[in-house]
Amino acid sequence: MENEIRMASILNIEGLKKSFGRKEVLHGLSLSVEKGKVYGLLGRNGEGKTTLIRILLGIIPADAGSVVYQGRPISFASSAYKASIGYIPEDPFFYDVMSIREFLDFNRGFYPRWNPGKAAGYLSDYSLDPRAKIRELSRGMKLKLALATALAAEPDLLVLDDPTSGLDVPTRQDFLRDIIRELAAAGTTVFFATHMVHELERIVERLGILHGGRLILDEDFGRIKELTMRVSLTFEGEAPLALRLPGTICEQKNGKHTETVVYPWGEAAEAQVVHLSPVRKDIHPMSLEDIFVSFVTRV
Repeated sequence: MENEIRMASILNIEGLKKSFGRKEVLHGLSLSVEKGKVYGLLGRNGEGKTTLIRILLGIIPADAGSVVYQGRPISFASSAYKASIGYIPEDPFFYDVMSIREFLDFNRGFYPRWNPGKAAGYLSDYSLDPRAKIRELSRGMKLKLALATALAAEPDLLVLDDPTSGLDVPTRQDFLRDIIRELAAAGTTVFFATHMVHELERIVERLGILHGGRLILDEDFGRIKELTMRVSLTFEGEAPLALRLPGTICEQKNGKHTETVVYPWGEAAEAQVVHLSPVRKDIHPMSLEDIFVSFVTRV
């Protein structure tokens, strides 16, 4: 099964390590991104998301490990592969003295599959005047220009590094809606790294959680949502010191009450709850935000 996933993947990362001085940022990280899917990498600021992306894009070298993109190993010295990757960072760089048209004309030289018709269509969709100077644009409009530029290149892989951080909610929602619409039509693979949980819940198909430079969860998003449960139990007397529910992520005890997060919830955990004979039990699914907090604060 694992080999089948790797064969269908556009990106395979194995054993990636990176340190800055004495601080090890990535600790042997491995993951695969399946073609045509949206992979969401969720992690708090400082957990190594941007470092991983900079290695992927050849901006900085890795200390160890490998990155294979479309079946070919890439390295810090590689460059040709970048023409098929679109990239939108948290703070896209623009030459503010340029007009929108000049900026697009400048970028088209880097991408052999550049589609001028699509570029013009995106400007119309996003109400961007090609004559406008970039310095006159709001942050939200600059983000839409970055998206138009990335998609006009017709990339096989679109890499997003917290691009909506600092934007108001309506603008973020518009951006995500545009991504969903455009990428569904194009079949583009997306690698979306963010610390903003709500960004991913609407679009992600596979989810990774990065914590302490390690991937502590890498699973189908639907499975995570379906099988992560909050189990609240009340006992007649003092609650057991440890419930030992299979799949326990974190657990809290308060007198007669316990609250446990379990993944994956299944027959073994359910049987253990029955065995414990609580006087009351409540078992509920969780939001992605609560799931994320549980995994990064696990005991």
